[in-house]
Amino acid sequence: MLKFDYDAIVALAAVVREGRFDLAAQSLNVTQSAVSQRIKQLEDRVGSVLIVRGRPCVPTEAGVQLCRYVEQVELLQYELNARMNALSGTAGNAAARIRISVNNDSLATWFPNVIKRAKNELGIRFDIFPDDQEHTENRLKTGEALAVVTAMETPVQGCRRVSLGAMDYIAVASPEFFDANFSDGVSLESLKGSACLAFDRKDTIQDQWMMNCFGETVEVSTHMMPSYEGYVACCLNGTAWGLVPSVAAQPHIEQGELIELSPKNFVRVSLHWQTSTQSSEILRRLGDLVLEVAKAHLSPDMYRVD
Repeated sequence: MLKFDYDAIVALAAVVREGRFDLAAQSLNVTQSAVSQRIKQLEDRVGSVLIVRGRPCVPTEAGVQLCRYVEQVELLQYELNARMNALSGTAGNAAARIRISVNNDSLATWFPNVIKRAKNELGIRFDIFPDDQEHTENRLKTGEALAVVTAMETPVQGCRRVSLGAMDYIAVASPEFFDANFSDGVSLESLKGSACLAFDRKDTIQDQWMMNCFGETVEVSTHMMPSYEGYVACCLNGTAWGLVPSVAAQPHIEQGELIELSPKNFVRVSLHWQTSTQSSEILRRLGDLVLEVAKAHLSPDMYRVD
């Protein structure tokens, strides 16, 4: 049975988390040479490469397994300290730090309620990686995150999935933009070539909305806006039309700041919570809290656990 140097695994996880050896060294308060040596010794011990050097550095499959291990050990250590403090009557326990990946729109709408309650009720500090809801699960696969909010229904291998509900997206534009582009109505003809917003090149929700409305898509002139706040601001100032969560768009519609392009059509994105099947007690409790908050803010969806 192989015995691993725990400090070396911590160094490996730091490089994966930070993406660079120098930043990992800073986070651990050691030299970059020390980080490189620890990982090289660990690779010699394992007998395989653990990190693909680059910008960013990414783990191999073996590296992923070790990163998952160290994250879970840190949580178990936190829980053990809490139990020992309770037995000895010692007050205080450092907050547990949990790395998760959450889609940007959830971070801007309902997930801050999770952060507040998790801090107050579970003593959790978060290290959150934002991403598109269709790609957050990659953080789980690489071991960078212990849990994710994702649109992917298929559970990552070795993980448990719980359906949270659905986020409804509606197409909106400012009155100025609407009058200039859709005075004769919203159609494929009027949409063709129109200025549209996308979060990044992975974002396909505009095409999904057009398919829902018309059964086909047309080419639009797309602005890439990788910021939720910037995305909404560009809808409000008349830069382009875009798909915004209905819960966020509705107040602006009621105030006359936005117009819905097609009130009967929307894109419903189901969201899921995925975490390791070997997760700790605090991760289980966090999952319960996430589900409770999600049910209060998201559209009802079929509840499933895998």
